[in-house]
Amino acid sequence: MSKGMLLYTARLAGERAIALGLFLLASHGVMGARALVWFVTYFVSVASAVWLYRTSADTLERRANIAATKDSTPTWDKVILALFWLLAYFVVYYVAGATADHTKPLDLPFVAAIMLYALSTALTAWALRTNAYAESVSRVQTERDQQVCSSGPYAYVRHPMYSAILMWCVAIVVVFPSWTVTGVSLAVAVLIVVRTLLEDAMLARELPGYEAYRAHVRWRLVPWLF
Repeated sequence: MSKGMLLYTARLAGERAIALGLFLLASHGVMGARALVWFVTYFVSVASAVWLYRTSADTLERRANIAATKDSTPTWDKVILALFWLLAYFVVYYVAGATADHTKPLDLPFVAAIMLYALSTALTAWALRTNAYAESVSRVQTERDQQVCSSGPYAYVRHPMYSAILMWCVAIVVVFPSWTVTGVSLAVAVLIVVRTLLEDAMLARELPGYEAYRAHVRWRLVPWLF
């Protein structure tokens, strides 16, 4: 594994460690069974990056190297990414820790939410495995002669990784049900929908063949809905 990928994996684990720390800070060190299972699953999901490195090393290397694309990334995407990163990786966990009911049992909705999160991780990995142009930022990679990806999950929705984030939004509200967690989750969902609309319009303007792909695959995020 390259130095860049080691740093990328360490960053993923570090973000999760900070999230756990924020949760424990807000909950005064208390962690119920629901939070324990969630965070174990959250940390285990880092393993998907290791698997992807064995199958799609170039894609992950490019996702990790955000600094190299800062000059070609639209301003709107920089703003959305910054807000998304703060809300989804840190703020939501502090809020969850402050409002969590630590006595709430591991009921059927909780199990369904954990499964939904696992599916969202798998969908993200599938999309990254399929699309060699899946960078972390929204831009057309003219220097690589970017081509439209229409296989794998892209045969069903145009932005499957954003679909996965919406699945996460639902899962975390079920695991940590409160109005504040719901509010943060909704804010993340709105950011993702806005990013989808802006990126979709950009690709239609700038990426050859995307307009035809858009006519063939009608749904942006959710089949038969949006």
